[in-house]
Amino acid sequence: MGEATGIPGLRPHRLRHTYTTRLREGGADPAQIQALLGHASLDTIGRHFRAGRTEQAAAVEHVFEQ
Repeated sequence: MGEATGIPGLRPHRLRHTYTTRLREGGADPAQIQALLGHASLDTIGRHFRAGRTEQAAAVEHVFEQ
């Protein structure tokens, strides 16, 4: 898929992961994301919720600034 578009390494799962991440970063509720992806369980989408160090630090900072 990626080679045909000129984007090496692009795969359908990577697009799905990006979609999920953008929804999460935009504030979508995990249950909404679950429904949009068609997963039976919230556990299934958990792998899409891995936050990097910068995102983790920003989340902690946001909570304790309030």
